[in-house]
Amino acid sequence: MKNLRTTLVKLIKDILGRLLVVTGSHRRALQGRAVVVAFHSITAERSQSALRCSVRDFDRYCGFFARHLRTATLTDVIGSLTERRTLRGECSITFDDGYADNAELALPVLSHWRLPATFFVTTGFIDSQTQTPWDVRANVRSRWMTWQQVEQLSAAGHDIGVHTVTHADLGQISHDEAESELRRCRDELDARLGAVPRHFAIPFGRAFDSMDEVAGIAQRLGFLSMSLCRGGIVDSSARAMYVERWPIDPTQYFSPYGWLFDVVRETRASGAARPNRPSHYD
Repeated sequence: MKNLRTTLVKLIKDILGRLLVVTGSHRRALQGRAVVVAFHSITAERSQSALRCSVRDFDRYCGFFARHLRTATLTDVIGSLTERRTLRGECSITFDDGYADNAELALPVLSHWRLPATFFVTTGFIDSQTQTPWDVRANVRSRWMTWQQVEQLSAAGHDIGVHTVTHADLGQISHDEAESELRRCRDELDARLGAVPRHFAIPFGRAFDSMDEVAGIAQRLGFLSMSLCRGGIVDSSARAMYVERWPIDPTQYFSPYGWLFDVVRETRASGAARPNRPSHYD
């Protein structure tokens, strides 16, 4: 019975999402807002969660973004926030962690659809054999990019952002340790790529008690933005140091149309405080 209900809900969302696109209602609903989406690992196998999206589904979502939304860089979205320009329904693509498949599988799809993206890199993972706890729990081998692959993404015109050195849980470490994690990650990316990273994403994506303190550190280090990953959309009144991102989980929908329905529905709550949902790493 539960499976039948879940399937029915997915079907209804898909139909309503298609109606939104046919009527153009989604563009009106997203006026004054933006949606920053987040991916992690892109796999050859079928999608499993928000952490592992198949290359087939990634291509479907990218095609949907290109055809039906106003795609933009994260820098463009942040520029509108800081300069108090009205958002116009922008969609910005981001990636977390630094998986090798970002360069191997995601980059060709982004190039095909001519879409920009921001890759938040955990520098301590690059060129390493580090196994993360969430991949161990999923019985998956962690495969990280080489520095050559990070340089390849940058050379292709994509932004590279900071995700700390060790994927640190910033709510569990001291002020000095948090500053060190951001500074060392920023400096290594600058040294490797010849460009100072402008954006920072919080590992695990959730809020924590000392988040304001970390935002202050990020500002002092010269970052233009700090992002979470709890779901939700970006309102024109949002602060650049508290940007919400929407982790894409294709298993929750029949197609991107169903996802769009949820995005438009979220516009009603975009000004409300976000619940601190369990992290998708848990």
